[in-house]
Amino acid sequence: MDYAGRAWLVASFAVAACGPSSSSETSDARVIPDSPNADGSVTPYRHVIAIDGADDFTSGETFPTTSAAFAARIAWDDANLYIGYSGPDLATTTSDAAQKWLFVYLDTTAGGEAQSELYRTQRATFPTGFAADYYARYKVDGTFSTLRAASGGTWSDSATTLTTAQAGMFVEIAIPLSAIGATNNLSIVTWMINEKDLAEGTFAGIYETNFTDGYAANLALTSYMHADFTSQRVPNDGANRRP
Repeated sequence: MDYAGRAWLVASFAVAACGPSSSSETSDARVIPDSPNADGSVTPYRHVIAIDGADDFTSGETFPTTSAAFAARIAWDDANLYIGYSGPDLATTTSDAAQKWLFVYLDTTAGGEAQSELYRTQRATFPTGFAADYYARYKVDGTFSTLRAASGGTWSDSATTLTTAQAGMFVEIAIPLSAIGATNNLSIVTWMINEKDLAEGTFAGIYETNFTDGYAANLALTSYMHADFTSQRVPNDGANRRP
């Protein structure tokens, strides 16, 4: 083969080697989680949850709790904060269901309460950086849920109706952001209690090392979750844990 022929073969091989890769490689290259948009901005995290008793929270929205058999979920979109909980004491048939509660305390504005509302002889003290303005409560027997607001050291029910669903050992709640004055961010701490006389106790709180399960007349909480609505971070990103 003459020189011109060999040159043509070399050039052809180089073009083929540098050409497009397979379709699967091209697709993978375009999927870059948490990458900025073309203008350098980022798309904030959002996830709409259907409140229907089916668990459609993702792994990035799921939190271990102080109780190994329980898991918490947190998500949000432009309209609602979504809370999900699973575990044996979330079933309506569990023992003491009418005296077990799920609490979701929320810090949305400056000021607020340093302690939770008292239930029989139990209450909690919030960690540094958290002062509660509202809390959602859900009775495990499924008969009762309200959003309560703090004012001058007292708590009262707001006019907001919570959307809830329960199926088996799973409960989910939607809390309207407009009802709690949350615009750019909020902070959240959750736990459960049994308020039955001689059986009082606190359990299933986020995060898993937040407190030790059991009875406490004044439970000292040590951490909370901070939700930044301008961030692309998923809820259980470690950077969201405070303090």
